[in-house]
This record gives sequence, structure tokens and C-alpha cells, in this order.
Amino acid sequence: MELVAIILWNLWLNRNGALFDGSYRDLLSLVFLSINYLQRYQEATTSPHTPIRTATAQFHWNKPPAGFLKANFDGAVFSEYGCSGVGVVVRDEWGNFVAGTSHKIFGIFSPEVIEAYAAKTAISLLLQWKVPKIILKGDSLKIINMIKLMESDDSTYGVLLDDIFLSLQNFAAWEANWVPRQANVPAHLLAKNARSISDICSWSSSPPPFLSSAILADLSSP
Repeated sequence: MELVAIILWNLWLNRNGALFDGSYRDLLSLVFLSINYLQRYQEATTSPHTPIRTATAQFHWNKPPAGFLKANFDGAVFSEYGCSGVGVVVRDEWGNFVAGTSHKIFGIFSPEVIEAYAAKTAISLLLQWKVPKIILKGDSLKIINMIKLMESDDSTYGVLLDDIFLSLQNFAAWEANWVPRQANVPAHLLAKNARSISDICSWSSSPPPFLSSAILADLSSP
């Protein structure tokens, strides 16, 4: 309910800005602005906690089953630059690069918000290819588990998860699985690349030069 109230408040401010001084923000920007406000408020009113670290086994990237497209996604937060980024890499059953994208997001958000937005971006990219079967891979265990169980909540990223669940209804079959960072390198590189771009960069059929070696390394993994 807090997030809804902040979004409504920002919509009112956006309307006034459009009427009186010509300034205007699109709806997605308003949602992220509202999430940022709520996140900062919650950080200021709750005590810090220490994350629980768990050991992870060594995994490598593997090809999806025949008829599936696999999208690896990742998010990154660049506190020193005041922005965040997401990266998505889509590959087919032979391991061929199908598509990829880097998105820059202005503002500092929690890792969960950025990972949820990365998952949403991955699904949007897969929808463009009109395939019936997909696999999502990400290194945020919390977000992956919520997608697998189709569980949302009233957190700052709940609205993004709700949008993800709606979009997944467009596919005949889908999976969402967690992978460690070392099995998610190309997506991580595209997320880091977002820091150096102005908005969005996308590729199809051929990866950008800085990504080629990571793609080849995945294919050569045992």
C-alpha cells in the first residue's frame, strides 16, 4: 500500500508538472522513482542487517532443450555513478547467440528490484521472438524462487513480479532456474555495459565484440 500511495503522489506531481511547466515523465520512470523513494525511506527507518552467505557449487552454462530459448539475465548497481543496469542474453538449443540487450536505469535501487527488472526485460525480449517455450536463468536466488512459485508481495519489487507473472501466461511452457554468477557471465557483462551507455543497446544474431569470448567460453565448458 505504501508503494501505491507514492505512485499516486508522483502521478499527481507529474500532472502538475505537465500542466504548469511542461515537464513530464513516462509511467515506467514514475514507477522506478516511486520505488526509489520507498526504498530510501525503508533504509532510513530500519536497522541494517547482515546477509547470510551460503556456499555454492561450481556450475557451467548449458544448452536448453530442443524447442526452447534460454535467457540469462542479471542486474548491477553502480552507486558511484548514480545508476543501475540490466543485461540479458538469449541463446538457442545449439548455444547460438539469438539476442541480447543492455538497459541503463537512472537511480540506485536494491539488488532485488534490479534483478526483478532484469527478469522482466528478459521476458519482454523473449516475447519479441514469439517462441512458445522458454527458460529463464538468473543468479538472484530470491527472485528466481519467487518467479518459480509465482509469489508476489507488497515489497518494492512486487509490482514488477506481478507484471512478470502476467507476461509468462503468453508461453506454452516456461522454467525459471537459479545459476551462480560464474554460469551467468555474459548476462553480467551486459549488465555492467549499461553503465557506459545512454539508455538501451540491443543486438540480434551476433553478439557485441566484448561479449564474444564469454559466449565461446560457455560453449567450451564441459
